[in-house]
Amino acid sequence: MRWINVNEQYLDYLRESENRIPRTDYGTNRYKPFFGILFEVGDLYYITQVSHAQPRHNTLRQQKDFYKIYDPQNPRRLIAVVNLNYMFPIPKSETTPFEKNKIHTYRTFDSEIEKSKYIDLLDKELQVINSMDMGTKAKYIYQLKYDKPEHVVAKRCIDFKDMERLALQYEQKKYL
Repeated sequence: MRWINVNEQYLDYLRESENRIPRTDYGTNRYKPFFGILFEVGDLYYITQVSHAQPRHNTLRQQKDFYKIYDPQNPRRLIAVVNLNYMFPIPKSETTPFEKNKIHTYRTFDSEIEKSKYIDLLDKELQVINSMDMGTKAKYIYQLKYDKPEHVVAKRCIDFKDMERLALQYEQKKYL
């Protein structure tokens, strides 16, 4: 897995139909890249985002669609969570690589120390994500959504196939 950027106009387009599509840019000093590629369906990538750890996440159990990311240097410190039920498709053309050396173009920092800490956090998160076989877990959730639609996890998921339809519509509109 790697960090990627997503075209904000595409995210806005999806949010017109699905309000659980996460934001990447939420202020000049806030930015969170997406990670993937979880898997591919045709010309679409499936991606998702980590969420900042909240106190309530400490009490939640890890499940097939919800994973906790702990600091590798301090395994008791929860640093983020991943909700695979919020993964979504994106046309391959709507992603660009996330470049740490250009992080100043994505958000502002009050100091070089703050910038360094943020980059370290992203590195830690990705290190843990890459050890978790997220792609296989994501494919399982995708299949579960349609093989067992009454399953409690399936009911929490975004309608992936509807998002695929919207992604393909978005691509077609670009070329009209």
